[in-house]
Formats: sequence, C-alpha cells, structure tokens
Amino acid sequence: MNAVRSIAAIAALVLGIPGAQADEAADLGKGKRVLEPIVYGNLALMPIVVDAKAAASARSYMVLDEGMAKKKVVIHETENGGTVSQLVLENTSDQPLFLMAGEVIIGGKQDRIIGRDTILPARTKEAVPVYCVEHGRWSGRKATFESAGALAHTELRKQAKFKGQSEVWKEVAVKNEQRALKNDTGTYRQVAQGGGNVNKSVASYEKHFAAVLAHHPRRATMVGYVVAVNGQVVSVESFASPSLFAKLEPKLLRSYYVEAIDRPAPGKFKPASPKQAAEFVARSKAARASQKRALENNASETMQFEDEAVMGTTVQDKAAPPAAEPAYDSVYAH
Repeated sequence: MNAVRSIAAIAALVLGIPGAQADEAADLGKGKRVLEPIVYGNLALMPIVVDAKAAASARSYMVLDEGMAKKKVVIHETENGGTVSQLVLENTSDQPLFLMAGEVIIGGKQDRIIGRDTILPARTKEAVPVYCVEHGRWSGRKATFESAGALAHTELRKQAKFKGQSEVWKEVAVKNEQRALKNDTGTYRQVAQGGGNVNKSVASYEKHFAAVLAHHPRRATMVGYVVAVNGQVVSVESFASPSLFAKLEPKLLRSYYVEAIDRPAPGKFKPASPKQAAEFVARSKAARASQKRALENNASETMQFEDEAVMGTTVQDKAAPPAAEPAYDSVYAH
C-alpha cells in the first residue's frame, strides 16, 4: 500500500494532476530535506534533497569506476610483496578522486574493499587503507586490480569503517552462507558480482525502485538516502552534490538491496517516516561532538564518531570553502 501511494504521488506530480504537491516532510538541517519513503517489501528509501542553488555550487569529483574505465586510476599491491591492509592508488587525472569505504576491488594477491571514505588528490600516488575480503588467498592472479563495480552491503561496510579485519572476514562468511555461496578462498566477489542467486534475489527491488526513481520530481536535486529496513532507520548517507551522488547511486542502491534480501520482516511493520529519519540524524549530534580523525591527506580529512546508538563518518574536502558541506556524510544505527 505504501509503495502504491508513493508511485501514485510521484505520477501525479509528473503528469501535472491538480492538487499534487511534493512530499517534503522533514528538515535535516543545512539545506537538506528528507522526502516521503519509497517502499518495496522490507526496504524503504527516503530521498534526501537540496535546493537548486546548493546543487549547482559543489565541487566536481571523479569516482573509482569512472577513473578506472578512463585508465586514469591504477591500483596495485604495495612494494616488497604487498601488504594486506594497504594498496597503492595512482590518480593520474586532473580531478580529485572520491573513494567510498566498501568499494570492491578484485585481483592482486587477494580481493579487497576500500577501508576508509576519502579523497585522493589529482595527480597523486599514495597508499590507502583496505580490508581483505578473500580470506583464503595470498597469491597473484595478476599484478593490478580492477573494480568489481560494486559497493559492499551495509553491514560489511560498517565492519570495515568501525571494526577490523577479523570482523570483515566474519561478515563476508555470513553473507556467503546466507546466499549459499561456496568457494575455495572465501571471497566476497560472488556476492559483489551477483553470483549464485544474488542477482535473482535483488531483481524485484531493482525493478521497483528504478521505475519510481526514473520519474521522481526531485530527481535532479537528490544527494542521498535515508534507508530503513523492516520499519527501522538503519543508515543515512548524503553527498555534497547531486552530481557526485549520481555517480555512486547505482552502487549504493545495489548495496541496500543486497543488505535487505537477508533481513526478512518478522511480521507486519509500519514503514519508517521522514520524522523518524530527522530524529535519527538528531541523535548523532552528541556523538559528533567527540568525533576523531580516522584519515587525513593533502586533499581531505575523514572524521569518525560513535556512541551507543549511532556511528558515522564525514569527509571534508580541504579545498572547499570553510562553511561547505562535507563531500560525504553518513550515520548508521549501531
């Protein structure tokens, strides 16, 4: 019923039906608003939007898949045999490269995920933190890496951002078991690339959300999502601009679907609301007061915060104006 209502409201706006109006129900502060949820099964996505002026003023970034496709980004093992927790990234372009924790890269001596949200400066070569997502291999299929075109599901990204390697391996094993995926090296790549029944399981989510989002009246000013599973807000992720968000949205959406397929609803539930989303964000204020630096380089500073209720990260671009929004901001439920 909620899914039908969302589609009907959007269709009314697109078709110009009299009396239709945008479902802007809650203010997240700093010019961001959260809209009514788009619901399918156990998953609800509440778009986060900004005004047109803010949308046009943000900096431009290249992202990992874009850079690798253009052969402007190269990833390889560190010198002297490689290190599990680091890889070397070369950004040969004239643009800063935005990296998301959880982006899956395959090859080298073992498959990895990016370990921290960060920005790599233009024309820079530096080591970045990573986590292994292939427990049973330490041998080179080839010297360099390629992007899997995927972002790890939410729970795996949380383990990477806030826990450590052992917790990452455990979550990879859990997801492989949930998906009935078996392989000799314990790699996550089958989940990332839709192996087994993953593609089939997420297909109905993809179809539904693609249909609704394609005609959403605020599509051009979207910068992120509030994500709720089984009626509970689990994460809020937003970016400095619609352009950066648009580049990463397909991977984000897929990560939400892969998370949701293994969290079936225990029974009937009421979908989360924009008001709940705003309250969730407000709860993060106390945790942010004691945030700590997780990573820093010449282009950016990545801060991390956590308390008993929430955890999150922000990436501040050093080249942006002092009052500018972070390039990326996230809050997750504990």
